[in-house]
Amino acid sequence: MKREVASPLTRRALCTRLAAWSALAAMPPALRAQPAYASRVVKLVIPTAPGGSVDSIGRFLADSLTRPLATTVIVENRAGAGGTIGIQSVVKSPADGLTLVVGIAATMSVQPAVNNLPYNAVKDLAPVAVFAQGGLVIAVPAASPAQNVKDLRTLASKKGELAFGSGGQATFGHLTGELLKAELGIPMRHIPYRGAAPAVTDAMAGLLDFAVVDAFSAAPHVQSGKLRILAIAGPNRHNSFPQIPTLSEAGVPFTRGTWIGLFAPAGVPQDMLDRLTSEIKNLSTQAEFRAQVQTLGFTPLFMPPADVSRMLAQEIEEWKRIAKTANLKVE
Repeated sequence: MKREVASPLTRRALCTRLAAWSALAAMPPALRAQPAYASRVVKLVIPTAPGGSVDSIGRFLADSLTRPLATTVIVENRAGAGGTIGIQSVVKSPADGLTLVVGIAATMSVQPAVNNLPYNAVKDLAPVAVFAQGGLVIAVPAASPAQNVKDLRTLASKKGELAFGSGGQATFGHLTGELLKAELGIPMRHIPYRGAAPAVTDAMAGLLDFAVVDAFSAAPHVQSGKLRILAIAGPNRHNSFPQIPTLSEAGVPFTRGTWIGLFAPAGVPQDMLDRLTSEIKNLSTQAEFRAQVQTLGFTPLFMPPADVSRMLAQEIEEWKRIAKTANLKVE
């Protein structure tokens, strides 16, 4: 029988393939998984202005993803319209996995519940993971006679109407204040600000009876004695203020909290989404990342995509109910 002999070209090709397979097998698993992102610039959109807890966590996330993805992650702040401008810019981006957005409860579940948006937060975005959870604080001026949430009733009976501030119209803080108004049955007037900082400033000056803001913005002024916290608007007590009760513990039924997650445009290849989810899961176990999240007033956790999708659908319906109770019209 005549034996076939491989041509020099075939031998050369075979040797090349064997060398490539050997090199691939010798690579660490993390490096073998990199081609989708290696050397490609990723843009992370943060739908808030620079400064504040969301921006700080987003920037830390970008830095933390740079090494494992073997790429450069740049940050772009796209604030405005309660964060929806930044979200919309990502929805319109190519579904190539190179444009991502930091999603928070205010933009992903509150805004869709109270505004007619040009996008569907559930259908037009693909969740990667939620990695931080927290709550807002009900903060009063240090001189306020209110020692707990229900004392606001007494204060309202003396003043006729209370003024409360939040970081903007139709935000998590705004609707939380409206819920308080409905549950306590007292007249309140909402004053929207462009972010938490000016609301905190006016609360310290006594121009507001209370402010509903993130703990990160309030904490320095609580420590300096210029503000006091009556309650935590979230599912759990805050790690920075463990002695302060939640609204539910104070007698006001409220279990929703703020959260921070990572999202991509719908249609991004599944292998890229899986890679991002895996990296977020890994980050959520690292001491440095967890410490940074806690420093900024949140509790680190890992919530996978399927759970995020379910949570979003539930929250949007719940915020719609709260908006209806507060007589807020969808615009």
